[in-house]
Order: sequence, then C-alpha cells, then structure tokens
Amino acid sequence: MQKISCNVEALHEMADTLWYVRLKPEQPVDFHPGQYLLVVMADDDKRPFSIANMPQENGEIELHIGASPDNTYAMQVLKRMQEQGQIEVQLPAGKAYLRESRHPVILMAGGTGFAYTRSILQQMLADGLHKPVFLYWGVRHEEHLYAHNELTAWAAEHKELTYVPVVQTGNEHWQGRDGLVHEAIMEDFPSLTGYDIYVAGRFEMAGVAREAFKEKGVDAERLFGDAYEFI
Repeated sequence: MQKISCNVEALHEMADTLWYVRLKPEQPVDFHPGQYLLVVMADDDKRPFSIANMPQENGEIELHIGASPDNTYAMQVLKRMQEQGQIEVQLPAGKAYLRESRHPVILMAGGTGFAYTRSILQQMLADGLHKPVFLYWGVRHEEHLYAHNELTAWAAEHKELTYVPVVQTGNEHWQGRDGLVHEAIMEDFPSLTGYDIYVAGRFEMAGVAREAFKEKGVDAERLFGDAYEFI
C-alpha cells in the first residue's frame, strides 16, 4: 500500500452526524472502485474508511464519515483534519472491489456503507450500464439518505438502474420501504442465484445478510464485502 499525505480540500456536515470529506493526495494514487483507505493516526493506529468515488484523473478522494460526539473513533479523525488541514493515509485496501462480470448486480448498503456502493456504481455508470443494477440503501432515519436526490436522478437517467431506499424507522411522511435493508432484498428477489452482490455496512448486518441470502441461493463466490474477511 502507498502511504501518502493528503490535503483536506473540503470538510462539511451533509446531515446530522454525517460528514463529507474531499482529499487531494500529494502524489498520484491507484485503487479499484470499492476499495478503502486507512487514515494513519499513529504507526499502530490506522482507521479504515470507504472511498466514496471512483478513481479520478485529478486524484481526489471522497469520504463519507459517520461521526458523533460519542463516536471518538471517527471524531478524532475529523478533528485532526480540521486542525491540521492534512492527513496521512495508506491505500488501497480491501478485496471486495468491483469485478468484471456479465451478471446482474445488487448493491446493498447500510448507513455510510453507501460510500462503498457509490464508488462501484459511479464506475459502472462511467463504463456504461449494460445489465440490471439494483441499489438498496438502508438507513435508520429518512434524513440520513443524504444522496437521495443524486441516486434518484441517476435512476431516472439509466433505465438499467433501480434505486430502493429503505428506512428502518420511517415517520408518517415517509412513503417508501421501511424495515431492514436485507429483508427488502429478500422480499423482492425469489432467487439470488446468478447475481453479483456487494455488501457494506456494520459487520452484524453483513453477517445476517449472508446467512439470509444463502436461503435464496446466493453464489458464495459472487458475494463481496470487506466484512467477510473478518466474520
């Protein structure tokens, strides 16, 4: 992996406890859509965050970070970025990156795990969609769908793309799907055989989804997620 210093070009709150970060590495970087980087806080303290964009000619890297005052793990990273205007990272990391395949694709994200699926989807759109792609994004509250307008526009522009937001605890104004995101997929697909499925979110969610998807015939070698390296 490369160890690179990055300038913090942008840092702002997208929604309550959700932050957008744009980094400009001081030298060219190389990664596959769906990989992540490690923020180097110390030699023995390196913290992973998904890259939220496909590789760019200008080298810029986007991150979507969930952070709150009681989440010191992420807040310490944001504080260093704010105070120093620079951060050191290592990349690329992760084996659950976009594969070349003719199979239809399901992208499943929980919370800021959406950053992972956004990187993959951006690349697929840039290459031209020639097969069905389904993006299911699950959040706790509707206001956490911070990229809802972007995804709605992409789905309107590309007939092959289906976007399904799922809110765990929707209010009386929410007109979309509610509940758990993996259960929405289970409801919509009689079989998952023959699909490439990319999963990002909390480890508990990824583990539950893997077991549930087995019941629908998912091909184990076509199920991708960084969590599966650890659980």
